Amino acid sequence: MIREKTFIRLFVRHEAELRGFAISLIPSIEDAQDVVQDACISMWQRIDSLENEEGFVPWAYTFVRLTAMNRLRKLRRSRLVFSEALVELNAQEAGEESERARAERRTLRECMERLPPHQLALVRRYYATTKVRMEDLARDMSRPVAGLYKALERARAALRGCIEQRMSELGF
Repeated sequence: MIREKTFIRLFVRHEAELRGFAISLIPSIEDAQDVVQDACISMWQRIDSLENEEGFVPWAYTFVRLTAMNRLRKLRRSRLVFSEALVELNAQEAGEESERARAERRTLRECMERLPPHQLALVRRYYATTKVRMEDLARDMSRPVAGLYKALERARAALRGCIEQRMSELGF
């Protein structure tokens, strides 16, 4: 069982993902936002049913899906309401995409840890901010710009190969 503080942290971390999921199920953005809020209330009321942090996202997706279906039943009079079958299909596809995205992030972290220290340092410095210029980085590292571009290209290729291999091993 998780504590309330942990629930809040997890919800805030995944709220945008849950909102995107709700938007894929509900035709109106406002209704989708209401769905996420209502689902959050339901999750809070049943917080003791969540056993660990790793299970939060699938658990939360279930609440959002069920809340969306209830909202759709209430909106049946509207012409822009998705069928329950379509909602279920969207929910399944979104869940699979979310699972893949989580696997990709996890795999990226694993593959970065496998990079040689000099490549890891370069990647981290280059991607630490969106405003870094290769010329500034080259000056800071006392290396030629062309050499840094090549080194970054090799690091990216190593990461790409590692991620593709690992994702294939995971069945994606």
